[in-house]
Amino acid sequence: MRSLAREIVFKYLFSQLFNPSDEELFTVLLNNDNLTENDKVFAKDLLKAVETNKETYFSEIESMSIGYKLNRVFSADKCAILIGMAELNAFDTDVPIIIDEAVKLAVKFSTEKSSDFVNGILAEYSRRINK
Repeated sequence: MRSLAREIVFKYLFSQLFNPSDEELFTVLLNNDNLTENDKVFAKDLLKAVETNKETYFSEIESMSIGYKLNRVFSADKCAILIGMAELNAFDTDVPIIIDEAVKLAVKFSTEKSSDFVNGILAEYSRRINK
């Protein structure tokens, strides 16, 4: 289930915002019995794609968040958007699926209005990269 793999990456990214020294957490999260080996590979590749381009993605988020500095964007929203941006760039998943999965993360872990924000940022980002 790629949804669960995305959620594991989300949890790890979120935790890194507050405790960047806990690098072993990702390994612990991957030991979920419901993940297949393919899901684990996907999660590792997705995390690598996020970490490789995180600063670029943060700049993109800030440029698309009209009137908001990056530090004013909810942490959970940032994580969902980072995952969506990385998947848009590094994977062949259909754009609507990527955006829908990121929105689901926002609905589950963030505020009531976060889904609209995450959807809008990722829709604009996908237009910018012409995907």
